[in-house]
Amino acid sequence: MRELQHNTTRYEQIMREHSTHSGDTADLLYNASRHACATVTATIEHDQVIRDVAAGVAAPALLSAVVWMLHEAQHRNLDRLRFLSRDGQVLYELARRLGPTLAPKLDLEYIYSSRLTWSLAATDPNHLDDTSWLFNSFMKSNALDLCTRLGLPMEDYIETLLTAGVSLNPDSRADRTEQAEAMRRFLRTDEIKSTASQRITETRHLLIEYARQHSLADSRTGLVDAGWTGRMIGSLVTVCEEAGFERPHVLFWGHEPRPTGWTDPDRVAAYMYNTATHQGTHWRVPDAPFVVETFCMGDHGIVSGYQRAPAGHVEPILQSHNNRPAEDWGLNIYRSTLYAFADAVTDLTDNPRPLIHELMNTFWCHPTAAEAAAWGAYPYDSDPAGTAVRPLARALSVQGPDRGDRAWLAGSLALSSDSARGRYLSSAPPAEITGAPASD
Repeated sequence: MRELQHNTTRYEQIMREHSTHSGDTADLLYNASRHACATVTATIEHDQVIRDVAAGVAAPALLSAVVWMLHEAQHRNLDRLRFLSRDGQVLYELARRLGPTLAPKLDLEYIYSSRLTWSLAATDPNHLDDTSWLFNSFMKSNALDLCTRLGLPMEDYIETLLTAGVSLNPDSRADRTEQAEAMRRFLRTDEIKSTASQRITETRHLLIEYARQHSLADSRTGLVDAGWTGRMIGSLVTVCEEAGFERPHVLFWGHEPRPTGWTDPDRVAAYMYNTATHQGTHWRVPDAPFVVETFCMGDHGIVSGYQRAPAGHVEPILQSHNNRPAEDWGLNIYRSTLYAFADAVTDLTDNPRPLIHELMNTFWCHPTAAEAAAWGAYPYDSDPAGTAVRPLARALSVQGPDRGDRAWLAGSLALSSDSARGRYLSSAPPAEITGAPASD
């Protein structure tokens, strides 16, 4: 098949409009986008759309963040950066390409982590019913999610669940008052507290050893992640400080801690915005975590736990060693485009954040029909245990046009009929339309 011709994309046009002279940041990003699109072959429209958004939006957003992270690490006199799975994987790959030039002495390593393990390790088994991470995510927990987050096979606890009044219907979730209360009754039973306590203790010991192996809890270490609330890293800090370790630094793409969450103004820094300090909040696009997490798609499954290897060291347990849904969608062409883009950039000369915001806002809030179709098909996974994989966007129903489990609202609206779109916009909650940071 013949490669589809690459015309100047609307994102490349935005870069050209931001450029004031040859060699400025906008010009460097424009040339890198052109190089990536010329390097990566796309023979069908789906692949072309993935490639063009990768080169025009994702690569500038991620690579500019990595440039900042490498410089920030040196400014903070750090010896090492540890990139947390899975969102940190592509940031790590970009850092490996830029590091030899920008920070040759910095020790870079990819680390296996997850909310499923770190949050569990920091959980108090005597207060399971008041532990928000067990219930919350973009989609609230159902019975299976609740058990999975605790590492409990649901089939072994059917009777206990039913006795507590928990519905086994997968559509019955913790956003329903009666279901949430029944889940709390389940978590307050002596059986669950005892079993969970054993699981928590084992996970905590293994996490402490894993942190020691990889220098995760050290004042000369920077932990790198996409964001957002800081709770997962707060869990690591809680566990490790109780064991006598130091507090590391944290570098996020964006940070939006909740009132009941975790942050540290001296150790936590964010590239684009930080709602705790009000830094860069005007550069936050609606529902920012969803688009950045999509751009940071990993190539392996969730870390479901740790185990001790025969040689004695602690190693991760993965739900799967690949990410088949993402691969089927187009992960390879997406990653290839990012790496080709990175090959054309060695450093950035000035602040790219206003440009990055315009690029992201154009794609995320005003997608074309082709972008909504191709990127809307991405299998977005919002759940800590990987139980809620959904298309990033899909058309709204005319009969009941509510957002539901659609992470990409603008993409879903672009795929919807005029009548469904109009009915939704006339009655949707304002915070949902603006994509404000989530609250407890």
